[in-house]
Amino acid sequence: MKLYHVTSRDRAEAILREGFSDNCDSYGTDQKWSGVWLSDRSLDSNDTSNGEADANLAVIIDCELDDLSKYEWVEEGCSYREWLVPADFVNKRAVVIVALGMDVLTS
Repeated sequence: MKLYHVTSRDRAEAILREGFSDNCDSYGTDQKWSGVWLSDRSLDSNDTSNGEADANLAVIIDCELDDLSKYEWVEEGCSYREWLVPADFVNKRAVVIVALGMDVLTS
């Protein structure tokens, strides 16, 4: 399945070299969450709170949608689906390529 990760160009280059790492934040809740944000469509800085988002990575992940169900982040009124998936899960099962914002590179 193909999902997407929006990030900065510098961070995208690091991901392609080293793999994903978990981000940790409360994301507007009362508890800390960690993982890698993935969405079902390509996003940009208008879709996220990341003002530095100028690159999109396509994440070709070897799993079924059901495998991600416990990581889905459901937001009322959101026009796309998104998941906060542990970096270890993603790194073991994914091939990452640049979708937008950079020259085509692969991990």
